[in-house]
Amino acid sequence: MFDLKLLKRIDWFTILLVVGLVTFGIISIASIMAKPFTGEESSIGDYAAKLNLVYVKKQAVNFMIGLAAFLIILIFDYQQVFKPLIKYAYIGNVALLLLLIALDKTQRGITGWFVFEAIDRAIQPAELCKICIIIGLSKIVSEDMDRHEGKLKSFRSILYAALICVGPTILVMMQPDFGTAFVYLCIMIMVFFIAKISWGYIAAAAGLVAAGLPLAYFFLFNEDQQYRIKVFLNPELDVQNKGYNVAQSKIAIGSGQLYGKGYFSSGTLAQLRFVPERHTDFVFAGIVEGVGFVGGTILILAFFVLIFRWLWIAMHSKDYFGMCLVAGAAGMLLAHVFENIGMTMGLMPVTGIPLPFISYGGSNLLTNMIAVGIVENVWMRRPAKK
Repeated sequence: MFDLKLLKRIDWFTILLVVGLVTFGIISIASIMAKPFTGEESSIGDYAAKLNLVYVKKQAVNFMIGLAAFLIILIFDYQQVFKPLIKYAYIGNVALLLLLIALDKTQRGITGWFVFEAIDRAIQPAELCKICIIIGLSKIVSEDMDRHEGKLKSFRSILYAALICVGPTILVMMQPDFGTAFVYLCIMIMVFFIAKISWGYIAAAAGLVAAGLPLAYFFLFNEDQQYRIKVFLNPELDVQNKGYNVAQSKIAIGSGQLYGKGYFSSGTLAQLRFVPERHTDFVFAGIVEGVGFVGGTILILAFFVLIFRWLWIAMHSKDYFGMCLVAGAAGMLLAHVFENIGMTMGLMPVTGIPLPFISYGGSNLLTNMIAVGIVENVWMRRPAKK
């Protein structure tokens, strides 16, 4: 039975910040997806006639579904429920990833979605697998920390935890979805880091990565992926094709200048559809065009405040399992923010990673809301103050 007194210990700072980000995202999608404004609009009706609310309504439904998942996660004690069920959830999720590869139905260049045309919805198992990896890693790592005075020392546990992450990573790379694979690895790194893994293992891993990247480039990446990397390193190589998205994104970001053109205003490149994927992967470009450098900086600061808040919660959890859970969620959020904003500015390769709580997308928003539920679950069950 759920103790209602636990609700008094909820972290309202996280709740308010997440709701604020989702609300800002919906408003941003409404402005970006609107028909181009001319500047001659004078009434509410004139503005309303230009709005395209299809994605706004869908994103609102996505948030309600995510909110329901968030509330369900709060009910169950993470120690009593997450540990025994994670094995079955992990196996089921891996099975879905294998099924996607077997079906080989491509959407947006990858075989990443189960599409349900009857209800105009799709689900991306790779997104939900992030939660499975967070819980699976946390279980293995925390149990080893319990045995070794708060440090991850056992080579067997490290190997087992790495395999938990590497398996889905290989499967999503076969889709191919290298952005999600990057997030999986960032989750593992964050959990290992907070578990105080030996620097010897870190040095060995860094050496393997340094040796493996050239091998992956020549033997794992196909010609298209190799060409994308060449364009990333030299944007002028193919501005009209592979480099088009980033080029248009940087133009939109630059056109926002210091304070932006404003939302629901005339002459924005996002509304004129010069920015591809403007409501999903490149939503940050449309946002900065509207709110400028100042607004974009505030948005980035809001994300990092949330990340540091979660790390603070991790350090104040009642056990190592809760600490690893929250650290994994923070690692997932950090990877998304770093990769998405970096690729819109040409600082990171384009991998199709959405901006958390902002970009349109049901599976990603659901995953993020589950992560929020996990963080709140750990925080509500923290040790009582003496």
